[in-house]
Amino acid sequence: FFCIEMRSSLSSLFLIVLLLPPCVSCRKDVSRQFSRNVNSNSLRKLRFPSLLMSSDVRSSNENSASITTGFASSSDNRKTFKRFMQIELWRGSPDMESLYPILCSIEQACRDINRLMRRVSTDNLEGFHKAVLPKGGNLINNSSLIKQSSSSGNSVNIQGEDQKKLDVIANSIMKIALCCSGKINIIASEEDDKACLCSAVVDNAAFSGDYSAVFDPLDGSSNVDSGLPTGTIFGVYRNQKYTVSADPTATVKQKGSELVVAGYCLYSASTHIVITLRSGLHMFTLDDVSGEFFLTKSNVRIPRQGPVYAFNDANMDNWDSAIRYFLQDFRKQRVPGLSFTKKPSARYMGALVADIHNLLFTGGIFGYPGTASKVNGKIRLLYEANPLALVIEQAGGVASNGLERILDIPLLDIHQRTPLFIGSADTVEALTKYVRFYNR
Repeated sequence: FFCIEMRSSLSSLFLIVLLLPPCVSCRKDVSRQFSRNVNSNSLRKLRFPSLLMSSDVRSSNENSASITTGFASSSDNRKTFKRFMQIELWRGSPDMESLYPILCSIEQACRDINRLMRRVSTDNLEGFHKAVLPKGGNLINNSSLIKQSSSSGNSVNIQGEDQKKLDVIANSIMKIALCCSGKINIIASEEDDKACLCSAVVDNAAFSGDYSAVFDPLDGSSNVDSGLPTGTIFGVYRNQKYTVSADPTATVKQKGSELVVAGYCLYSASTHIVITLRSGLHMFTLDDVSGEFFLTKSNVRIPRQGPVYAFNDANMDNWDSAIRYFLQDFRKQRVPGLSFTKKPSARYMGALVADIHNLLFTGGIFGYPGTASKVNGKIRLLYEANPLALVIEQAGGVASNGLERILDIPLLDIHQRTPLFIGSADTVEALTKYVRFYNR
């Protein structure tokens, strides 16, 4: 023990006292006396003596910052989100460099939303957002044209869904962050009834750019109050310069195949940004100590098939027969063309982002079919299905509505819905064969 090189005589003495076998009360007294004089950095080193030892063994010249955290040293050469994007954009075409401010604004927005997610209970962010009526009687809200629910008094978005408090806050964070990048011309959000110009969001005509952004600010917001995973989905399009339509929203009505950036933020046990610039899929994880997102997985690949199925089978009776037959055969491990090395298992988390993130690493299929009453299902094509379809395809997976590729579906309305089957390539393709066979 005494062969270990200590950073200071004070640290050495403190460790020796803790390792000596005097009575517990004496040890506590000494610890309290020393804690008054030792700075916070020294205390952090003393809390992790084993990590301190391993750092000394690796290198006697470690800087104090790496020893303080006890996790990664400068020799680990971890790439931050910003540094990684600088390199990726430099490797791409010259016009891609203009995406950098947009990517930084997405990172900052995800960091801000994550901070709020961690403080839902302590900062009274639980529950629904109440609609506000001014004296004149006209409804006002942070989101455009929000209607008041006649039964509950909650604000309701264009989808007819009661809004959580964080739905409204996250929507404002994303809109302001993206528009203040100076590179976005128009944005479309799940929470707003129509796309809006950034010049209107920040009330300054100078805020415009060559790109448009689409997003679901808080996917799975019903999970907020119970502390379950939620996420943010985003996509970026390049404006079509040849568009002559008088409707400025036409630029966001492009097929998903035209996306230049797509990804999501996951707020869970860890906070991740999973993103693609159409050159592979990469995952970044938030370091709560430094506040930076670091690259933790590069060129992520989804297994060709897997045991997980994420369907809300409470609605099975209303599904098309092809979907029911596929799911029944999948559970019994008798789907033609699939080999089952593990017993199939259901994982449905109530947040699309969380289900997709799970499938990326375990393999399997997520499905949200249409029903008799809702033929087009529930998933929004523009700001949910399209970005996640590009994410999965960049990882080697497949996304389909059962009959055609998600990214090839024409967009007629920004709130257009679609059935969605997404995940491992072999598994999704097996399902589409069922659909084609039973619907001939």
